Amino acid sequence: PAQPGGRRVTRPRNTVSKQITDIVTDYVAKGEYELTYDDEQVMAMDRALGTHLAGAIKRQEIPQANRIDAINLSFSNSAIPGNGLAAFIDEPVNVLVEGGAQDGVGKCAAGSKVSVLKGLNHNGRRLDGSVGKSFAYGAQGGLFIVQGDADTRACIRMSGADVVFGGEIREPLRDDLGGMGARANLKGYAFEYMTSGRAVVLGDPGPWMCAGMTGGVVYQRVQPEMGLTIEAIRHRLAAGSVVAIQPLDEDGQDDVRELLNAYIRTLEENHQSQEAQPLYALLRRPADHFVKIAPPMAHKIVNES
Repeated sequence: PAQPGGRRVTRPRNTVSKQITDIVTDYVAKGEYELTYDDEQVMAMDRALGTHLAGAIKRQEIPQANRIDAINLSFSNSAIPGNGLAAFIDEPVNVLVEGGAQDGVGKCAAGSKVSVLKGLNHNGRRLDGSVGKSFAYGAQGGLFIVQGDADTRACIRMSGADVVFGGEIREPLRDDLGGMGARANLKGYAFEYMTSGRAVVLGDPGPWMCAGMTGGVVYQRVQPEMGLTIEAIRHRLAAGSVVAIQPLDEDGQDDVRELLNAYIRTLEENHQSQEAQPLYALLRRPADHFVKIAPPMAHKIVNES
């Protein structure tokens, strides 16, 4: 039988993504080659934001596309864009979200910078800054920053991008309770089948990590005072994973400083200097605060103690 009111019709879920391309095209035609598009109204229905624009630029569908210096997409007011934010994105398109994002952020990205930061609620308090499943899936390049937590399978098949996970442990670990993924900052299976790239993790990396990882490196913070010891990190590695936990060498220290500095700059540029301040202590002596997780190499392995 027919439904009351007839067929239900809604706008396509990628409408806003296409509208952004139309707006940018108009301004580029007027000779504007560096733009910031700001939108405070995006929601879960608005999917693949930035993807249509990146494709139009690559296909030279925008006149003078080769002259574009940067297109910065800013989604604020505690925005939560829908699935596929910045999927397949590349320079010169960059994305900043103040709020959070759903699944598939940065999927198969080739470049650019994507930052998901905490957003302001009606009381002026910053909350969330988290992403859904499969963050940076297969990402080949670019810099990806998450101030909060990430759902399962973050950075699986990642093959060249740089990532910073800023979510931190809020209370001492209780692995004895079981279900550690529910309390972790990364909810499980992180870095599965990773082949290249760099990641810094400031909090609990969650269970079953690094399964099938064949390349790249994860710089994991160690916090013995919160229970995040070398042994706890080892306990989080997937059964059968072929990676080693190593101390930082000179290259590793340089990597951590580079990525942490990028994270600090991003926080400070977005009015979060107070959140950035504690990170400077990690910058001064990164070898005291981080270990390197990577496929075995000719380096000294961190001992059990």
